[in-house]
Amino acid sequence: MLFSCKKDETSLKARMMGKWNISKIEVSGYTVADLAGDPKKVNGTITGLSGDYMDFKSNNDDQVELNIKGDRSIGTYISTGEAFNMSFSEGDFYCTVNSLTEKQFQFTAKLDKTNVVKVYYLTR
Repeated sequence: MLFSCKKDETSLKARMMGKWNISKIEVSGYTVADLAGDPKKVNGTITGLSGDYMDFKSNNDDQVELNIKGDRSIGTYISTGEAFNMSFSEGDFYCTVNSLTEKQFQFTAKLDKTNVVKVYYLTR
């Protein structure tokens, strides 16, 4: 007798996994002090360049790699049903999926204990 496992193609994690190109990120909520203290922080729209991506890895560590304008960071992510959380050096983000298809992924990420909100527009 042979047994096989059906590949998970329906869970949020399975659908979001893989490398996505960044079209744009809309950022709001940084304070004047935040902006003055770190030139990488901006309020407004960050337009993705060729080579900018977000990669939700399928490894056991649940890593997410973010590469924007040559600035690469590694974090972790965890699916919580139809939402997910990401953790980067900046802090913990609580994410809500706005839309997710085979070719487009849009989600809103709120930085814990702040008013910072980032809306990601990703494509494949």
